[in-house]
Amino acid sequence: MKQEKKGLQLYKTALVISCVHFLLSFWTDHFIFRYVVFDFSSAKNIVKSIETCGVKLVFLFLLIAVWQGIFYVCKKADKTFKRVAFGYFLLMLVLLLLTWPGIWRMDEFGILTSAVQLFPHFWQNYITSVFYIYALMLFPFPAGVILVQIICISLIIARLVTLCLSAESEQVGKKKKSLCYLLMLVPFLLLPVLDSNLYPMRVSMHAFLELWLLTELYFNWKKNTMPAWYLSVLAAVVTVWRTEAIYYVVCFPLLLLWMGRGKKYRKQILLYLMCTVILFVPQKLGEKITSGSQYELTSVVLPLVPLVEAAHETDTAVDRQLLAEIDKVVSVEVTLEGAREGKTGINLFWSRPDFQRSYTDKEFASFKQAYYKLILRYPAVFLKERFETFVSSTGLLENTTELFTESVPNYITFRQYPLSSPISDKTRTAVIKGLELRTQKDYTQKLAVTDLVYSALPAVLILLVASVILLIRKKWLPLFLLLTALVKVPLVFLTAPSRLFMYYYSVYLIGYAVLFYSVCLLTQKKAKGSKTVRQEAAYE
Repeated sequence: MKQEKKGLQLYKTALVISCVHFLLSFWTDHFIFRYVVFDFSSAKNIVKSIETCGVKLVFLFLLIAVWQGIFYVCKKADKTFKRVAFGYFLLMLVLLLLTWPGIWRMDEFGILTSAVQLFPHFWQNYITSVFYIYALMLFPFPAGVILVQIICISLIIARLVTLCLSAESEQVGKKKKSLCYLLMLVPFLLLPVLDSNLYPMRVSMHAFLELWLLTELYFNWKKNTMPAWYLSVLAAVVTVWRTEAIYYVVCFPLLLLWMGRGKKYRKQILLYLMCTVILFVPQKLGEKITSGSQYELTSVVLPLVPLVEAAHETDTAVDRQLLAEIDKVVSVEVTLEGAREGKTGINLFWSRPDFQRSYTDKEFASFKQAYYKLILRYPAVFLKERFETFVSSTGLLENTTELFTESVPNYITFRQYPLSSPISDKTRTAVIKGLELRTQKDYTQKLAVTDLVYSALPAVLILLVASVILLIRKKWLPLFLLLTALVKVPLVFLTAPSRLFMYYYSVYLIGYAVLFYSVCLLTQKKAKGSKTVRQEAAYE
């Protein structure tokens, strides 16, 4: 395996700028943060002050890395990389200004409220809170989170396009190369991608990080080069940031073992496992302390309602025993009442305080066993509900445009933050309706193509077809990479708490990236073949 070794260069001017920036951040932080620093009046405030100092110290190192990166990109980065990164960022910046302060729907308000106090929000994973905190320290206003997000996404896209173009054959002409360049950008210009880029939820960043990871591994295999060490850290973040990506604990080491013929990448695997444990433990502990088993409960409440209804109607001794175990965690009576009213499990979870009971860990474990037994007793009921949820996972939360018109507590709090007002609420609403393919007259009305465009089903089919082709051609490692992305589909299928497109967003992004990269490869192959024919004709 080949591995390029490059020495790190420290830019002194960038170092000075980062130190000045760090000192200024203590002033700019006061625009939005509500943290405690250098307050020794009580034990609680002493702990908070220590926490603040720790966060700011990490921010100093982050600033040094950011400014060193800026200088490196400006002076030494590939021209294609700079063009793509700047061009895509400019496009997203225009969209952000038009929709200012970006697209905010529901859970992100809680993350923001916690972040400004330097508190982790474990429901959406503490890594999301870390991202919010440091984004807000860079840009102390809510849209700053989205601004940092689109910067990161622009850099990732530039890296992906550069990787793809660098692997092209030298026989491909300039016109074909330009066509490939454009083809590689198409998946990132699709409306669901543009909409998600403006939405500060972990699904947006996580999808791009996963695509980046799989792409790097693919080109390491294709070029026969050694994977960079940072991929182990990247893989750990991908594994921990979203629950359904936990299977990477198995897939990533297997991929490295395969690429390294079993022995070469043991250190990278150990680094990955170490980083995964370091990132995973705080999340599990924090989740246990703050929400107990509630997050896990949300993954079963949707199919639980029809299962409870089916068991109640059958009413055998076994069913009654299973429902008794269910009733220790979730009220069977409220569940049946909700079923009669046509309410979903997730609706009951959030709207009915009497839906859940106080329960112990032992009772929750018994509840899960009873739930699994209900699935085995009524598999058709379970699969019917899951299939309907999958097919209907084409929606977005329908409260994107009301941020500045409704008197919801979260909205009122949000409007008090600096630079939170839109440049034009009318323009913002119109652009969001356009991005989400809704009619301009009525936000709740979708266009005819909305459910097709905002659906992961075509992307899943693309990945399945590509997998079959790779299987036939015996391209084993690329096949394993695609299957790694596809594993998420059955996991989300079995556990999705509601019918939302975002749960399948990473599969959507990877699927369309694979499609347009495949078209690019076909274009190269055709161009190479045509040139070979012309050369042979000239020789004759």
